[in-house]
Amino acid sequence: MKTYTRILLFFVLPLVAPLLYPPDVVLGALPAVITAAVVFVLIGILMWQGRSLALSFSIFLQGFNVIIRIMMFLSNAVPRNASGAVHVDVTYIVVSVLSIAISLWVLLRLDRVDVHAQMIR
Repeated sequence: MKTYTRILLFFVLPLVAPLLYPPDVVLGALPAVITAAVVFVLIGILMWQGRSLALSFSIFLQGFNVIIRIMMFLSNAVPRNASGAVHVDVTYIVVSVLSIAISLWVLLRLDRVDVHAQMIR
């Protein structure tokens, strides 16, 4: 596996997918986002070192992200305001679908044989 592919699979995509939210949400929870980013970078470092437990934990977190995003999708994509009117939050829909797609792809990609072979080397 090439170095840029490992960086993409171990660091970039696992970090981006769970933290992909609309900008107003991210700015409102900046300390939590920074903490989560540090945790994902540490998991990436452990995966780079070949720790299979870190790989399993990363796969678990990506799957958990997919499940939570699907569960939260409808209630947040089409919320009701105080008067009871429904409006469509297009930004949330686009960001959530993108996050689900990235997490699902990373989850399936990390569970392939070539990634596991990188862990054993």
